[in-house]
Amino acid sequence: MVPAMVLVMGVAQHRAHATSVTAIVAAALAAVVPHALDGSVDIAAAASILLGSLTGAYLGARLVGVVSDVWLARLFVVLVLAAAVRMVLGDGEAAAGEAAGRVDVGVVAILGFVAIGLFAGTLASLLGIGGGIVYVPALAAGFSLDQHVAQGTSLAVIVPTAIVASIVHARAGRVDGRLAVGLGIGGIAGGLLGALTALSLAGIVLRRMFAGLLVIISLRMAARARGAGPT
Repeated sequence: MVPAMVLVMGVAQHRAHATSVTAIVAAALAAVVPHALDGSVDIAAAASILLGSLTGAYLGARLVGVVSDVWLARLFVVLVLAAAVRMVLGDGEAAAGEAAGRVDVGVVAILGFVAIGLFAGTLASLLGIGGGIVYVPALAAGFSLDQHVAQGTSLAVIVPTAIVASIVHARAGRVDGRLAVGLGIGGIAGGLLGALTALSLAGIVLRRMFAGLLVIISLRMAARARGAGPT
């Protein structure tokens, strides 16, 4: 949503990030339902991640006001490219992960999940993303979760995290309400369709599609960041 609003609609970077994370609430909520019904949500992992992500969402929304538009775009590009590379390099680990499906949640795993949640929640709120570009690579490649479970778990965390971020952004006057509603309505349909499609595909196919999309987005945003000049 951020690249579309910034590159196509001409929305200011800060406003695009805030509006995007608000619209994501509806899209993620619609998408998580089919995953939950399919059993593709790791509740224990999601709960652990949520401990950190809610705090991160608040921090990110507060930080966005002090970061320039150009640096927001640059951070977005770096994060997306890093996530794409990690997904591609994790192809070999994916096979083992798809056999395991879930992670045994011990103390070390919980601490790792909380740290991921704090990091991703901050970036999600700061950059106007749902957090999936951090959660999914971390869970699938880092913790060897099945790709479907990684995506379902990510969506389960995104919903409450995005709600917290959108409240802080709205109070700061950064959210375009009408645009957020329109995007949210489209996101509900897209979320349901995307979730049903994802569940019908093999995990390795999902990984490669996910990585490819991230590369395309990052290249478009990188071109815009270069055009904006130094700040």
